[in-house]
Amino acid sequence: MPFTVTHQPGRLPTFPELRELAKQHDVQLDGNEQAGDFHHSDQEHPKVKGNYTFEQNGGIRGDFTGHVLGKLTGTFVFATGKAEITITEKPFLLPEAVLKSKLSEELKRFCAQFPPLTRA
Repeated sequence: MPFTVTHQPGRLPTFPELRELAKQHDVQLDGNEQAGDFHHSDQEHPKVKGNYTFEQNGGIRGDFTGHVLGKLTGTFVFATGKAEITITEKPFLLPEAVLKSKLSEELKRFCAQFPPLTRA
């Protein structure tokens, strides 16, 4: 059964920021400021892979498949005022409450890296 976790980001990340963040986590981006794919650097056994699209309003959306403790698939949306991850398939043995809690923590941590811009 699908479920969604959300958090409110301070601002949307830029493509250069996402590229740098991906590099820090051994994830390769194959694309540009409009669209592309991403995957963990171990192509034979990637921990994560998926695709992304930057929208005209600056939002980002895409889908992913992760392979940590089993297969995890879903979608993500980062829009002004909303960061959202929807899980559409999860490992059979992983309790949903545990997964929701961990995803909420990680989404909060991700959003904290992009605080609102302050005006001088």
